[in-house]
Amino acid sequence: MILEKPFRSSRKEGGSCKKAIISEEVSSNSRKDMERVWDIRQPYWYPLFDCSREDLISFDSEYIESEEKLNDIITLLTHHEVEQVIEFLETGETLNIQVSNLYPYYGCNGELSGGEGFWTSHKMDWIIYVSHEGTIAFVESG
Repeated sequence: MILEKPFRSSRKEGGSCKKAIISEEVSSNSRKDMERVWDIRQPYWYPLFDCSREDLISFDSEYIESEEKLNDIITLLTHHEVEQVIEFLETGETLNIQVSNLYPYYGCNGELSGGEGFWTSHKMDWIIYVSHEGTIAFVESG
């Protein structure tokens, strides 16, 4: 179930959200790398389509859509020295964002305009996927 109005992260309101658009060539190469590493063979990913990986975990996105859980995700990534995140949006945009500006939910910061998305590091050692069906999937290579 998709929330009609997901929470809006207070860290972005009134502040600057530093995002850099990634060039089409770099975006294309990064997307191919992501698809290869994480066995993404369809426009949609797990749990909407099967995947050969057995280390995935997914939730109903309502379970994870809260300021507290978002802070937990960011804290965990920061603890693992993640500073930058690649954001692949269904709209075709690929952005480089600061981990503190991570908002891995359907839509863009509470606006239902961004669609589905993938978030990963430049090392491709973890990934988050949010679907239009109200699911969110996580995996870390290890």
